Amino acid sequence: MLFRALLTVFLAITLSACSSLTPEPEPVTDTGISWEEHLARLQTIDAWEVTGKAGIRDSKTRHSASLAWQQQEEFFNIELTGPLGQGGARITGSPRGIEILAAGEDPIYSNSPEALMEERLGWRFPLNDLPFWMKGQPAPGSEYTPVFDTNRLKSLQQNNWQINYLRYTSRDGIPLPGKIVLNQGNLRITLIAKEWQIGSR
Repeated sequence: MLFRALLTVFLAITLSACSSLTPEPEPVTDTGISWEEHLARLQTIDAWEVTGKAGIRDSKTRHSASLAWQQQEEFFNIELTGPLGQGGARITGSPRGIEILAAGEDPIYSNSPEALMEERLGWRFPLNDLPFWMKGQPAPGSEYTPVFDTNRLKSLQQNNWQINYLRYTSRDGIPLPGKIVLNQGNLRITLIAKEWQIGSR
């Protein structure tokens, strides 16, 4: 149960996707702005919601789930449905820690979810980087190697992860990732964002 809950957390925190109600995405066009200008716009977005789906696969297992992720600066709230969240799961977090509430299971709290993941799952994911990767920008504070296409990230190497941006969608004229694949070793995570809602500072 804990394993499933941790996977839930990982997907939730890490990914964020959500399910449901998905209007047609805005077509992505070349905005004609530079990468530096695009990055500056992304950096102003500290409140957002994304709905979609997420999948995680390693050499032995494969899971998928639908997620609804709300991010407000460093705080997040994730509702999970689907195979990983049978009965539903809710994950809330802040820089002080995370709490997982899953139907039929005791609440789980950790002030170090990354260490908990490594202890229970055998691998560590930079959860604090994920909100930045999700928006299509490098996480601050560590070196990275980008590859660009039309002044947007096509791929990114950071913290021993390879992040590939396979598709973009547009919200309020801002290109945002529509499909992301993250790889490290035999672990592969796919995030599909069906709908974005963004706020600004």
